Amino acid sequence: MDEQTSPQDVTPELAVAAPEEAADLARALDLDETTVSTWLTRGIGITARRGAATAGLAHLVDDGGHAEVADLVLAVPDDDIAAALVQGAEQIATDLESRILVVSCMQSAPSPAYQRDGDDWVRVLPTRLVVSTAEAMHSLGATLATELHAGDIVLASGDLGAGKTTLAQGIGLGLGVEGPVISPTFVLARRHAGVDGRPGLVHVDAYRLGSAAELVDLDLDETMDRAVTLIEWGAGIAEDLGGSHLDIDIRRSGDPADETRVVYLEGFGPRWQDVDLSPLSELLLGATPDETGDNN
Repeated sequence: MDEQTSPQDVTPELAVAAPEEAADLARALDLDETTVSTWLTRGIGITARRGAATAGLAHLVDDGGHAEVADLVLAVPDDDIAAALVQGAEQIATDLESRILVVSCMQSAPSPAYQRDGDDWVRVLPTRLVVSTAEAMHSLGATLATELHAGDIVLASGDLGAGKTTLAQGIGLGLGVEGPVISPTFVLARRHAGVDGRPGLVHVDAYRLGSAAELVDLDLDETMDRAVTLIEWGAGIAEDLGGSHLDIDIRRSGDPADETRVVYLEGFGPRWQDVDLSPLSELLLGATPDETGDNN
């Protein structure tokens, strides 16, 4: 470690603890070994380490659709470690397809996503979908379009080639907009008119934009009330464009030949507060798009 870097500046490393680690974790965190062993065998233990030192342990219990961080222990008080452990629990619970995460062992909210429920903090987790092909990504877009209304803002994130434009093409098909939906990389924004009173689609590529001010300069507000606004690469600059938005995070596997994508959908703001997107997985199985695109 650089002599100018304090231990608190090192990003904690998270891992799922194996049952045989119970004794070491108990010693490091001054806990009863039997208690730790029970946590690791009847639930999921998430450890946080800074360097070689154990900094904390979270005990996650998943009950099929409902998960809970029942215990969280830190070697020393550290808000960053606590937040990292809760984020790790969120990721694991989401991948287990739980809809709700309860944190019952913290006095303050782990993040703004949580609401108080009695003595607990509760949040709705992102919806996780496994999309196996470009055709399935296109179908997801067409299926998602049935949930979208004029005025909705959708932020699509993912590496180059993850499938953002393919998703946008499916949304355009589902909305029934005019014109082919192609990447707006060089023109920044393409506007597709709606048909028969249905919402249009404004398709934005924010890859080359450096700030929210540059996004505002595209005059998206002129069409926002009568169209779905889909912004690729919008994370970090477009969240405040409207009062609500839907985040779509597309993650690819490490194998370039593998078309499988894992898609996380999470709504923010009052528009999405009571919207359950989990049925999309079942609807997706029955969707048959009229045309497909490549994963772009």
